[in-house]
Amino acid sequence: MKLNIMKLNITKLNIMKLNIMKRNIMKRNIMIAVCCSLTLCALTGCRLAKEGAGQNAYEDRLVGVFIATEYIDLFDFEGYLSDNINSFQGGEINVDGRNMQKYQNRIYAALIPRRDIEEETGKTIRTYEYVFEDIEGIQFCIPEVQDADEENSYIALMTDPAISDRHTDLFYSDNEKNISLEGTLYITASNMSRTYYFHPVYQCPDGSVYLASGDGFNFSSEGYSESDVYTHTIEASTTVSENGKEKKESISIKVSISTMFAPEEIIFLQMDTDNSLISRTEYKPDMIPDVIALEKSAEYFIVETHKKDDTGSPIVLRDIFSKDVEYIDTFFAREDGVCVKQVTEIIGQ
Repeated sequence: MKLNIMKLNITKLNIMKLNIMKRNIMKRNIMIAVCCSLTLCALTGCRLAKEGAGQNAYEDRLVGVFIATEYIDLFDFEGYLSDNINSFQGGEINVDGRNMQKYQNRIYAALIPRRDIEEETGKTIRTYEYVFEDIEGIQFCIPEVQDADEENSYIALMTDPAISDRHTDLFYSDNEKNISLEGTLYITASNMSRTYYFHPVYQCPDGSVYLASGDGFNFSSEGYSESDVYTHTIEASTTVSENGKEKKESISIKVSISTMFAPEEIIFLQMDTDNSLISRTEYKPDMIPDVIALEKSAEYFIVETHKKDDTGSPIVLRDIFSKDVEYIDTFFAREDGVCVKQVTEIIGQ
């Protein structure tokens, strides 16, 4: 799946602050599943490696999260058994969390080149994306990438289209570096019974990117309603030394999972100044056009989103927009049960 990439140049960046919108998050009907597996899984098409001897873990920076619906087993239980066989008592295996790092495997991402066309100039832009090949999941990362054509490096926001309502907050100064990512994953009711695994993604000093073991969470499918939200946050901070000066670096990645009844039909109604209907157009949610032109006599328009709730009863949501609005947002449900936000440009006459 192609990732959305936003390139943020950092070579001449002193201080940049992008404010993010804050909103209230409620937690309801959530059940945390403790997901532990002692089986080994075989992965193909990915670079699976154990942490190298002598490599300092603190040098690796947290740069994102990889969300999967299938458990990715990265614990070398066979090696742990071999090294700790004498400590087992009474047939029970007690895993010592203080000495786990050496048994954690990693899955490394491939750095893939891609070419995009800049809409305003028509020029071809070459960028790169880190891809975890042959692993199904949703990526939300902000690694640093070395530009192949220039000596500069840049921060690239690499995100699956499934992540909606994305906000990025960057703050750079001489002695501080703060990064904050926030986004929402909208899922349909049929996917509430799935377990979602949040795997932290790290970047090594040499630029390589890998994912590590994460936590699993499972929603309760009873008594839910649209807009129920669970929020998972991964944070890290460290102090590094650059040119003899200490610099504090921190990052926070927050992903909210929100329930949504799947849109089944979207109806676009154009109205005149007398509140009379000018035109009525029906769309399948995944077929709504990128651009909609208003009639010359249109004063405002209504967007109806038709759904069914968990009992099968119809729901109609109506949003009223002025003719001066430039963009509207709608959703469609993918086959995997994720509802993706799409943007439609509105053009007046």
